[in-house]
Amino acid sequence: MIGRRKKEEPKKEIRRKNISPVLADVRHPSSFRLRTETSVKRSNPEPRVVTKPEKKGKERTEKRFELKGINVSRGRRSSLRFSAALAVMMVIALGGIVFVTKENIIGSVRGTYNDFQAAISAAKNFDAEGVKKNLAEADSGVKSMEDKTSFLKWLPFFKEIPGFIGSIRDLNKSAFNIIATAEDLKSNGATWIWSDGDKLVKALKDIKAAAANISSAGGEVRNKMATVGMADGFSGSYLLMQSEIFRATDLLDGLIGLLDKESYVVVFFMNDSEMRATGGFIGSYAVVKLSGGEINDISVNDIYYPDKFLDTKVIPPSPMQAITADWEARDANWFFDFPTSASKVLNFFELSSVYADKGIKFKGAIAMNHKVVTDMLRVTGPIELPEYKMVLDETNFLETVQDEVARDSDTRGGERKNVLKSLLPEVVNRIKAMSSTEKKAITDAFMYRLKNKDIQLYFTDDKIENFAVKQQWAGDVYNLPDSTFGDYLAVVDTNLGGEKTDAYMRQKISLSSSIDENGYIRNEVDIARVHNGKNADKAFYRVPNQSYIRILTPKKSQMISATGATNKKVVAKKDYVKEGYASDQDVLAFESGEEAGKKVFGYWLTVIAGATKTLSVNYERPGVLSDNFRFVYEKQSGVDSALSYRVEAPPGYIFKETGTSEYVYDNETPPTRLIIDLTITKL
Repeated sequence: MIGRRKKEEPKKEIRRKNISPVLADVRHPSSFRLRTETSVKRSNPEPRVVTKPEKKGKERTEKRFELKGINVSRGRRSSLRFSAALAVMMVIALGGIVFVTKENIIGSVRGTYNDFQAAISAAKNFDAEGVKKNLAEADSGVKSMEDKTSFLKWLPFFKEIPGFIGSIRDLNKSAFNIIATAEDLKSNGATWIWSDGDKLVKALKDIKAAAANISSAGGEVRNKMATVGMADGFSGSYLLMQSEIFRATDLLDGLIGLLDKESYVVVFFMNDSEMRATGGFIGSYAVVKLSGGEINDISVNDIYYPDKFLDTKVIPPSPMQAITADWEARDANWFFDFPTSASKVLNFFELSSVYADKGIKFKGAIAMNHKVVTDMLRVTGPIELPEYKMVLDETNFLETVQDEVARDSDTRGGERKNVLKSLLPEVVNRIKAMSSTEKKAITDAFMYRLKNKDIQLYFTDDKIENFAVKQQWAGDVYNLPDSTFGDYLAVVDTNLGGEKTDAYMRQKISLSSSIDENGYIRNEVDIARVHNGKNADKAFYRVPNQSYIRILTPKKSQMISATGATNKKVVAKKDYVKEGYASDQDVLAFESGEEAGKKVFGYWLTVIAGATKTLSVNYERPGVLSDNFRFVYEKQSGVDSALSYRVEAPPGYIFKETGTSEYVYDNETPPTRLIIDLTITKL
């Protein structure tokens, strides 16, 4: 029965009351159960009377309609809501997993790539163990990436990872091939170059092929990184890696060409007891003939031998005129820059009929002092030379060579036998028969001597020469542009008439610099030389040391004063103009006060045995004050010289590195090339 309503309710109120039963279901569970049971039995919607109490105790009835099964839909809706919530949670969780995994992969990519870069750096420093370690870590990173991405390969980002992993694997495989071949080369190269050149050339070609594979795989890695949006952070390191690979490939091209074809290289044996600009007087030299990857012939001669057959007239540098009238091969290593000196010596060789008549052109020069031979004798052990009735070892080699070089000058210039000519074949035979451990000791000694400038390399092939320069094996002079705010110093001793006294000379260089507020740099350099040969057994050690000392400074430097120098007037032994002598362009530049792009100040200094003398020079150079200041010092090969450097910042400024206005450097054995970078900060 349908109850009668007193009065029609406003629409707003009706809407509110139509909602109330739903709310009632929530508030009254019993009512919810009753309607649910009824609705299940009915198939059609029917009216139902709902009685509600009136405010004043009266009852009122209200008709309300419900669709059958409505509460079942609500249950489904709740279930759907729960499922949707669960799905959202799963998506969020999966997204989180994907995000974290992606970040981990990116981290792994960076780590793996950095490991490979570290391996390249280790290779540049000839650190085989470092290369192996970093490549092993890169390989571990690759395996880690595979594990992390194996269950997510269906996602776009991760689809590219297998390809990236493959490219990284190619990188590592090629790098490991290089290491294996390089180790084989290190163990057997000293044997191959004497008796199995084909293997030596093949090893170099294999390394070149592996380097090309690294370049290709590196490009693939970078492309894969670009696909997944990671290339930006690696572009710089990729380009650096490619640059190193191209440089290495160039070197290999040059070496293969040098070894495979017929080539001639000269080895200069420099006597550092008679100092010259590149590290000593070239008493003897060896011409090495290369062909088919191996050494076919070695001939050792006195430096005076090619000069005997040299028909040239060239004016020597003016200080050199104190001891000679002609400039020839024996004195051509006048310049501190080894590539310049080496090219001068080789040019004189090629002009001598000894080599000109055979059409020989030299591909390069290797200079070494007595320390290199001493290192070899330390490994080979004593070597007997029956024809000289002597046994040479690491303790007596230098003295024996000095006796040989000190022979009267009128016996020089012939194609005569000498100690080195007899010693060298015996050393070679010992090296061939060495164990791998002994060969490694020889190689390590050579690497140390290269680093210490006891060995210097020069090649006419730019590919090889550029590598030597990059490794600081070329003995070249550092280029400090005029625009650079900084300073440069090299002190070059040249023994002219002091016999073998440099074996007993010790030296200390002290440079004191101050920078003013306008950028002017004022310098005082003190060069203290001590002659310790007073009680030496040999007479040629006890004579006064006579040296011409050059100070190389930045090009715009200007002399202020000099004290302590020896007064010496050099008179030319010939009228060079009248006799038609030619001038060398580098010698002319030296005479005008320039050498290797530097300003050069030159002074004579004579020190008697047992005495100490100091040469002091004051000079300055203009500059434009900058935040960054660079000081470069270069050591002369074969000279034992300590270095003390002190520089003051401009008034009102300090050096960031020290927190004060002063920077001090002291070292008894400075490196061959010292570079100090300082930051100038205003107080």
